[in-house]
Amino acid sequence: MPAAGMIPQLARLLGRFAVFWGVWWLLTDGRADGLVFGAAFAAVAAAMPLVIVEPRGTDTPLALLPTVLRGLLLLPFFLWQSLYGGIDVAARAFKPRLPLTPTLFDYRLRLPPGPAPVMLASLVSLMPGTLAIVSGARLRVHVLDAGRDYQDELELLEAQVAWIFGVALQAPRTPAPTRWVRGPETDA
Repeated sequence: MPAAGMIPQLARLLGRFAVFWGVWWLLTDGRADGLVFGAAFAAVAAAMPLVIVEPRGTDTPLALLPTVLRGLLLLPFFLWQSLYGGIDVAARAFKPRLPLTPTLFDYRLRLPPGPAPVMLASLVSLMPGTLAIVSGARLRVHVLDAGRDYQDELELLEAQVAWIFGVALQAPRTPAPTRWVRGPETDA
């Protein structure tokens, strides 16, 4: 790499290091005994973009600032869904008459492989009463109510995550979703 190209890359690396080390300093209340340890982790975190390979088929890397700004626009949607989910979980805890039938189901992902499906799983998992992991081309979701249809909500959230990352949704790459009423052992 020519020297002219290394200077901006070095500046970005030092900028990321300063941000991560500053966050560490804030989280540790500026304690001197943790600054060296924090500097090591800040250096590793700052170097990560240099070793992470971009997914194939992308012409240019995603710009971080527009992605973060679009992500902030998802905040009201996420807060509303969290409030709704929290009320639902609280109602189930205080009213034993409400059904509590935990189940697992697979949601066919339309997002391309990469960070977008991971963010989708993280957002689903942060909502009360749910837990999700990415498993190949599907999202495996645990919910508290087997009778409720979550398909529309997941499609809406997936579309918003696609918008945040600036990627197009693809046709699902897996067969129809599987639903387990009492867990994966009943689907054998």
